[in-house]
Amino acid sequence: MSRAVGSSVLSLLGGIVGLFLGAFLNQPMEGAIVGTLVVGIGCIVYAVDQQERD
Repeated sequence: MSRAVGSSVLSLLGGIVGLFLGAFLNQPMEGAIVGTLVVGIGCIVYAVDQQERD
């Protein structure tokens, strides 16, 4: 699996998890957005770290 596909899958899963956590707090869309952003920033940090090691 390429890194781009892996990042997309993780973003999707982060959005779904955020949706359910946000629904618990009566803010489902905000939770989905925050979940996706957190995973996206994590993927960027991981990609930059891997690029420095290569």
